[in-house]
Amino acid sequence: MRELTPVEMSSLREMLTMETTGLVSLKTMQPLISDDKLKTACDAGIQAGEGRIRAIQQFLQENDILSIEGVQ
Repeated sequence: MRELTPVEMSSLREMLTMETTGLVSLKTMQPLISDDKLKTACDAGIQAGEGRIRAIQQFLQENDILSIEGVQ
């Protein structure tokens, strides 16, 4: 198990919070978007956000920091 400093744990928590908040916002607004280019950009943002969340989860799992489930 890798030991993280309190600052590192706080940073991880803040990054994960920021990513999940952004993802929820994009997924909520996506059905309301009618412009094709904006919808494409929103879809790309959703995929990118999910990828970043998975990367954080993978880091946490690989370093035995905590047990978590995947992005839903």
